[in-house]
Amino acid sequence: MKTILLIAALTVACRFSGMAAPLTESTFTEIINEVNTLNTAGNAAPAKVDEVLKAPERVRTGSQSRAELTAPDKTITRVGANTVFSYADSGRTLNLEKGCLLFHPPKGQGGGTIKSGGAAAAVLGTTLIVSATAEGGFKVILLEGKGQVTLPNGKSVTLLAGQMVYVLPGGTGFSPVLTINLDKLVNGSLLIKGFSQELSSMSLILAAIQQQNSEIASGKATDTGLPADAFAGPQPPGNGLNTLNPGTYQNAVHQPLTDAQIIQMFFNQSGLSQPGGPGGRNVTAVGAPAG
Repeated sequence: MKTILLIAALTVACRFSGMAAPLTESTFTEIINEVNTLNTAGNAAPAKVDEVLKAPERVRTGSQSRAELTAPDKTITRVGANTVFSYADSGRTLNLEKGCLLFHPPKGQGGGTIKSGGAAAAVLGTTLIVSATAEGGFKVILLEGKGQVTLPNGKSVTLLAGQMVYVLPGGTGFSPVLTINLDKLVNGSLLIKGFSQELSSMSLILAAIQQQNSEIASGKATDTGLPADAFAGPQPPGNGLNTLNPGTYQNAVHQPLTDAQIIQMFFNQSGLSQPGGPGGRNVTAVGAPAG
């Protein structure tokens, strides 16, 4: 079946294994432009390379700014522009108040839990990007390998390299899984290309890009050029995948919407023709620059 691709504005979540080391502190390994730490009283101070960020201190970045932190277990957290985040004081939880970040735990170290607004999800994965949405949810993009996003209510989705899902506001459900154009995402993202040191997983990301580009070249996938954030529309009626309230919207249509119905709803409301015709079921996205 042909895969149909859209363009995504960016923007994940992780569950840690039982033996994974806690992620409660990390050391700044690179700082670009305006990056501050905030203590519990909210007082700000410029962050410094080799400084240790400990929970519950927060990181706040300005525009055109970013930072990289490395944990004792070598977990990498890269923070994008206009972002506020902190580690929890136990476990492996990242509190993302706004903005976006890249998260890369070494193999065997487990993932973590992402909390943003009123939503939370545990994520097992390799290299991923998480971005908060204005309505209180967040987006997860997997850059390589395989991962799983699990909600507190037990619902979960599996992501493969180049796939993305919205965790809906309230953390009670997901959008359909979308496939992104990894090549465009990676080359446009400062979270990936905007640091002096290359990610240790970069060879795996490039392999995933090569595989997807081969699918596009052979016609197995189509890049529509449409942004995934085009799904995000005002309510009512709530056509946005990152604003959709399953409890109210789906009740209003008397039965749960299938992935295909939600996707078709977007094309109907946007006035666009669905690429690939009736068989176009899997929607993918090309990522806009992050960080």
